[in-house]
Amino acid sequence: MRRRHFIRYTTSTLATSYWLGQAEEKLLASPPPLTLHAYLPNSDPLPKFELSRLYFLGLDDEPIPHPDRTVEDGILTTQPPAGRFAIALQLPVEGFGDVTLYADNQGRGFTPTDFPLVLNGAFARDRLYRVSQACDRWQRQGYGIPQSVRDRLHRAQAYLTQASQAPDLQTQIPLWNNALVEGLWAGEEATLSRARQRIARTPPRQNFKLGCNAFAHPGLGAEYDRHFEALFTTATVPFYWKPMEPERGQPDYAEADTQVAWLQSVGIPAKGHPLVWFFDGIVPDWVSSLPYEEIKATLRQRVLAITQRYGDRIPAYDVINEAHGAPWANALGYDQAQFLDLTRMACEAAKEGNPKVKRVVNSCCPWARNVAIYGPPQRSPYQYLKACLATAIDFEVIGLQLYYPDQDMFEIDRLLDRFVGLGKPIHITEMGCSSNTGTDENSIMGEALGLWHAPWSEQVQADWVEQIYTLGYSRPEIEVVSWWDLSDQAVFWPFGGLLNRENQPKAAYYRLQGLKKAWAI
Repeated sequence: MRRRHFIRYTTSTLATSYWLGQAEEKLLASPPPLTLHAYLPNSDPLPKFELSRLYFLGLDDEPIPHPDRTVEDGILTTQPPAGRFAIALQLPVEGFGDVTLYADNQGRGFTPTDFPLVLNGAFARDRLYRVSQACDRWQRQGYGIPQSVRDRLHRAQAYLTQASQAPDLQTQIPLWNNALVEGLWAGEEATLSRARQRIARTPPRQNFKLGCNAFAHPGLGAEYDRHFEALFTTATVPFYWKPMEPERGQPDYAEADTQVAWLQSVGIPAKGHPLVWFFDGIVPDWVSSLPYEEIKATLRQRVLAITQRYGDRIPAYDVINEAHGAPWANALGYDQAQFLDLTRMACEAAKEGNPKVKRVVNSCCPWARNVAIYGPPQRSPYQYLKACLATAIDFEVIGLQLYYPDQDMFEIDRLLDRFVGLGKPIHITEMGCSSNTGTDENSIMGEALGLWHAPWSEQVQADWVEQIYTLGYSRPEIEVVSWWDLSDQAVFWPFGGLLNRENQPKAAYYRLQGLKKAWAI
């Protein structure tokens, strides 16, 4: 499966449905199945394709491969996972957005005795619990909790109490939606308040970098360059294997040379991306017939050659990208052990090529819903990174991509907490959201996806940018936050540039520029 298709799956109702035809006799021959119900805010059953996005997690937040299950409008019937588990589902919440919600039975996890279960109520109860617990913990750590957050949490509890006393489901569903609205807004407000308090308590982080890929230089001209130079303090340059070396042994460095020379001339440090990546459109045609050991040796020479060629002109690289088994990044069908072996090789070769290099091990899909959908040999970025650390692979930085617009700021912050716990500095290496709705013919993604607070617009994009950069800057462990594609003329994420198609700044560009000034970056 291509990465584009998975991202579309995770952020739209066009869910892949290959498992929906699982034979019902499998369910009948196994332990008694669980039944889960889900509804839209207007009390209609949640459509089948939207409900099929549901997945289970362990209480460690690790996704569980889908058990056998069947899905119809409003009802999912499934074999129970082993042990206690949590539930995640992207669900529209009228008054907030279309976001992924989580239920874990107030941290205890679910067992078969908790079913049948109406998910709307479970999500509302657990959002209130999760945010309340976080607020209490942050208050003990010395952070103030705004009264407006406490007020929202009280209103959420009142709606839940009303729902528990309601005579029927039709009455309960809008009350649960209201409780979710209050809990979602409370979580985001509390999260941003804590981040801003952290910023106010610490000196300016002059080593924090605002990044962007520089791939559109020089093609988009002087106006693009001027806006790039005025905002960003680090830039990513391309080292995609197939475009660089379509013929074996004949690498073409012209594009990278041009961008590195420009960045040097304006004092912006460069980062190379990626030295090793097995996306099917990036692996050269001549590679596929080679045995593993020869491919590994060839890649080692590639990493050595690039890091030696550029030396201190490129102080950092994404030495390996998406090596956790995602199907779109595993064109050669490697297993987990081989990916670890290749990660070690890339890190060691980069260090040999430039002893001062900063090595970023970069991953996509940090919530790892793909693991639930497809199962092994995939694993989550978190488990992959833990394996790297457990096997003493030497690298400096964890790289994370944060494109997915179906997570609210509270859950993004929880995710960052989790990866910070691994003990390495973090770079947000790629990130984007839309500034318009509809289809963007300049984007390979096509349709703008997700709904955060309101339909995508320049103002909504600017709000999202301000909030997520605030989260990043507030954390000393996060050294770089990089936007992906400055201009809508050449963009991966639909309408995701900070410049429009005329290369003029959008509201988000000015918002980020204001943060840069306020933080003295």
